[in-house]
Amino acid sequence: MTQTIPSKIAKRDEPELQIFESASTDRMAQMLLVMAAELHVLRDRMRCLEFILTERGLVAESQLDQFSPTPQQEQILLRDREAFVAHLFEVMDGRAKSTSGRSKPLVPTKPEN
Repeated sequence: MTQTIPSKIAKRDEPELQIFESASTDRMAQMLLVMAAELHVLRDRMRCLEFILTERGLVAESQLDQFSPTPQQEQILLRDREAFVAHLFEVMDGRAKSTSGRSKPLVPTKPEN
């Protein structure tokens, strides 16, 4: 089953969370956190499915390690991967919605001379 990743696009008048001095560093950190969260959820769910499938005798663990997708399955995996990457890069150009509402950096900025 293919799952679309919902997008949270920020309106340009909403303040973006800024932790570091550089907006690009903030966006890179946010992208890393999005990826880490996605990875955690996927690993957890995948492991649960593996437990269920092997406990019920539907799949041997060795079958999971040796799986090779059909051309149709490869297309589905490619489409899902492209949607996931597009979702991650929404953060890089500032379109991903910040959930904090803060607009000032949380760390001190360098004083201007």
